[in-house]
Amino acid sequence: MKQIKRRSLTWLVLLFCNFSVFAQAPSSFSFTPAAPTNGELVELMYNAKETPLAGAKKVTAVVYQFNNYRWEAVDLAFTGANNLWKASFKVPDNCGIIALKFKGADTTDNNHDNGYFLQFKDKDRAGLLAPGAYAGWGLARSPKLNMDIPGYLKFEGISDTASFYWMGQEIAFNQNARGILVLPYARTAKAFMKDGAKPKLALANKYLTRQDATEDELLKARIIAIQLMGNTKTKDSIEEVLNKRFPQGSLSRLAAYKNISAHKNLADVLKASEQFLIDFPVSTNTQFDEDNRINYGTVYQNIIIIGSMIHKDTPYLSKYVSVLPYNVLSTLYYKIVDIPFSRKEQTPAQLLPVSEMLMRRYDYFMANKPEEYAYLSPSEWKDEVNMVLSRYTLPIHVSLLMSALRNKEAMEYALKAQHYLKYKNATLNNLEAVLLQKSGDTKLLQTVLTKGLYENQSTPEMVAMLKSLYVKSHKSDKGFEAYVESLKNPADKVSAQKEAISSMMNKPMPEWSMKDMNDITVNSKDLRGKMVIMDFWATWCVPCKASFPGMKLAVEKYKNDPNVVFYFVDTEERTADYKAEVRKYIKDNKYPFNVLFDNMAENGKATGEVFDRICKAFTISGIPQKLFVDKNGNLRFISVGYKGSATALADDIAIMVELTKAANE
Repeated sequence: MKQIKRRSLTWLVLLFCNFSVFAQAPSSFSFTPAAPTNGELVELMYNAKETPLAGAKKVTAVVYQFNNYRWEAVDLAFTGANNLWKASFKVPDNCGIIALKFKGADTTDNNHDNGYFLQFKDKDRAGLLAPGAYAGWGLARSPKLNMDIPGYLKFEGISDTASFYWMGQEIAFNQNARGILVLPYARTAKAFMKDGAKPKLALANKYLTRQDATEDELLKARIIAIQLMGNTKTKDSIEEVLNKRFPQGSLSRLAAYKNISAHKNLADVLKASEQFLIDFPVSTNTQFDEDNRINYGTVYQNIIIIGSMIHKDTPYLSKYVSVLPYNVLSTLYYKIVDIPFSRKEQTPAQLLPVSEMLMRRYDYFMANKPEEYAYLSPSEWKDEVNMVLSRYTLPIHVSLLMSALRNKEAMEYALKAQHYLKYKNATLNNLEAVLLQKSGDTKLLQTVLTKGLYENQSTPEMVAMLKSLYVKSHKSDKGFEAYVESLKNPADKVSAQKEAISSMMNKPMPEWSMKDMNDITVNSKDLRGKMVIMDFWATWCVPCKASFPGMKLAVEKYKNDPNVVFYFVDTEERTADYKAEVRKYIKDNKYPFNVLFDNMAENGKATGEVFDRICKAFTISGIPQKLFVDKNGNLRFISVGYKGSATALADDIAIMVELTKAANE
């Protein structure tokens, strides 16, 4: 009896604590009427005085509405001045709770990750909260249940006990929410009650497996049996019912999807992918797809890429572009436009129509937000699409338009991307600079060149343009190098130096011997006393070759220092004529590089003997890899990959060179 009373008291304390915390709304946020209902017009007030938006000239808000047990976001404009802002908001009839994120020009306020929340009374049931009010309050603060507002609050979440309580309250007062909330309820019950949750889980599954249960409910019962009950027998019996009642349902779809990856032959993968879309043209349960990693975008990608390889005359992209899901566009663009453009496997004239088809698909999604992004407001969705475009698509599309001499369109897209990237992309900066140089707009060109350097996102071509403008203005290039350094953000150099120091090491480097392009043998032992930078690359490696303009800047910086030597080690080559290809590439691009050819690997199928040993010694893999070896033959730094800016790379190389030299003094 005492135990029962103790539990009751615990629940009363929990109930009181949660409601009292909720009722104490921050002084910066208020509303009228004092107890609004769903379907009612509410006046929202925001006092920015003690918030991150203090002094803002304009305030808007994203309003996250919990409608029919899912988050849907809208934008809301506020009017006012002197830190006092207000807006009218019509609460949807099916809304139980809202959360707000206030926005200024460059700052947001979500009440320090506590959120601004407002629950609603039920207009049809006196004294009760509206459907969704309990659940929304719990779910918004329970990120591990994966039904919160993505990106709104950044914290670990409330306790399992509290989450379980709010799910239970919602179901108790709104029985039609059982099928929707049964999974978060079951998961929190298990987390809170451990083995004591067995009766509740069994009861939940009894409800979900009733005779008139929907496929979605049976699938939820299956998840509970597998993940929470660990009951294989129950899982098997549920699957038997699913297969009998829904022979072309989600389980069959999952089996067909797995069948695609079971094939090794490309023609079979293509055939299985096409059959999958014939049998299951659309998803019937997106949550099931997410839980089981069924990705329709991957299926379309298989068909478009593999189909185009096998049947070159079939316009696979044209056939499927109008149904491509949003989540595959950037990956597909990279594979069928970016890679062939970077490797010069297709001409710009061939790639531009492909790029334009995918751009039109992006335009479609800009105006038609997919259901899975309901938690983004219209303005947030616009920013999401434009940011993805700017990062992964527009620089290539601008290049293709320039190749077609469509410079006006190219400039429009460049400015659009620049609005989001803010001069933090060297490729885009270079393209805009070239366009401005061609148009003769010297003033704007100077702006782009200086902003690019401030962000250290420049190219050798941009530096040459700036030098030309400098000489024209100063009648000499005297002082130009100092001028360039003065334009860079000093904080970036301090940050880069700290990062380099934190990654510094002192490990013995394996000995090696390789031949250069003149067939002369170079030994590591003969290089003692000199600092050696080894850049491992390959003819097929796009980022390796993309980094070479920056590496050229670094080589030229130290060309008069006899104690610093750069070697560009060509490795992991499989073709018979790779040496001729390397010689031609270096000559055509006028790179002043000392190239070494890695030895044949032990398996005899590719080069890589030296690189393989180094990878094993330092647990690294992949190229480009840059190694900095001091005069005593010890490895000091490893630099992996390429971040896209030639000037930033050259500066990073210089920092590591100087730190390595200083370590031996």
